[in-house]
Amino acid sequence: MKRFLRWTPVVGGVVLGAGLLAAAPAFAAQLSPGQTVTMEATAYGPSAQDNYPYGATDYFGQPLTEGDVAVDPNVIPLRTCLYVTGYNSANLPVGGFIGEADDEGDAIQGDHIDIFMNAPEWQVNNFGIQYVRVTVLGPASPNPSLSGTAACQAYQ
Repeated sequence: MKRFLRWTPVVGGVVLGAGLLAAAPAFAAQLSPGQTVTMEATAYGPSAQDNYPYGATDYFGQPLTEGDVAVDPNVIPLRTCLYVTGYNSANLPVGGFIGEADDEGDAIQGDHIDIFMNAPEWQVNNFGIQYVRVTVLGPASPNPSLSGTAACQAYQ
């Protein structure tokens, strides 16, 4: 279960105990390549708190890397490449990044993504809740040892 601790008021959702977020209802169908939508984004880091009980690995058991994005697989299929823009964070590439939907979590539902940041917990928490633009690019590399940005090199 991916968790995040935020003390920022939530718009379009309800903050639950222990820092969990109940997201807005899911989209009617999975997004397809070429679609761009606005989604609510939070961030998670390598800490045990953010990755309990599985450790700092993605859904497929690979170590978390830059460009990993946790999604609701009912909205964005796992192993899909994404282009994410519109955030404000010194810990992410300026202007946007290409990443992979390769993780999920109990708090990641509907139009909500969770972006992995390899940063100290206080910097991850400073991301807060932001609204970002997510473009679905297409399938990630079939190589199971690649994750995050490396799995989506074909789209760079």
